[in-house]
Amino acid sequence: MKKITFKIASRRLEVDLEDDFAQYIFDDLEYNNVNLDEEIDIRQLLQLYLKSMHKEFRSEKQIKTLLNQLKE
Repeated sequence: MKKITFKIASRRLEVDLEDDFAQYIFDDLEYNNVNLDEEIDIRQLLQLYLKSMHKEFRSEKQIKTLLNQLKE
C-alpha cells in the first residue's frame, strides 16, 4: 500500500492505495501536470474527475460493442 496526500481547499487528505494503482494515479497526475506538493484547485480536480469518467464511459461502450460482436 502507498499513501498519497492531496492538498485541496486548504486541507490535507491522505489516501492509501494498492501499489500498482497508486503508480497509475501518480503517472496520470504527472501527465495532467498536477503537482502533489502544491494545492490542487477544485476546478482542476473536477476536470480531472470528469476526464476519468469519460475514459470509463468510452471503455464501457467499447466493451458492450465487443460483447455484441461476439454474440453475432
